[in-house]
Amino acid sequence: MPIEFDVMTENLQFVPVDLRIHRAQVIDLNVEYMEWVAKEGREHFKIDIFAVVKTSPREYITSTIDKLLSDISSRGIYYLVELEGAIIGMGALHQIREKTGEIKRMYIRPAYQGKGYGKALLQKLLQKAKEFGYHSIYLDSARFMTTAQHLYRSFGFIERNEYPETEIPPQLRAQWIFMEKTLEDTTK
Repeated sequence: MPIEFDVMTENLQFVPVDLRIHRAQVIDLNVEYMEWVAKEGREHFKIDIFAVVKTSPREYITSTIDKLLSDISSRGIYYLVELEGAIIGMGALHQIREKTGEIKRMYIRPAYQGKGYGKALLQKLLQKAKEFGYHSIYLDSARFMTTAQHLYRSFGFIERNEYPETEIPPQLRAQWIFMEKTLEDTTK
């Protein structure tokens, strides 16, 4: 599915994360994303997600960001999404097993949603997945993220059972949807 570029997406840049340069931005954007997930989780599920994981969003991100980026270093990518100098989102892809990748932390800030940026980011991540030689891509999405799930389905993702590599705590998995997409073989 090619991206249909328009005036809104033609100035979009996908900046590969370098923690020596982008550490504070990556942490702040992840905390913003996790706080949004926690707020929506309270509203939709009546649970405190960070009480379950026994930490605050900032502590969780600060303690896991190096591992996430080291998992990405050889067979993955983490992008900051930039528009006219402003960081408007992020998205990551990493290997979870042979020929299988996982999309993580896909997030476009609310003020920029609905303009095709998430679609462009997903297309970029799937393009990189093919370059890495992945045959399958997995992702997880909280049940309240219906707009994101609609986007994923439009790209051919289908629901599946949870996968062992998910970072979603077992107590929260009933509130999450797990999805996968098989990629076409581009080596033929």
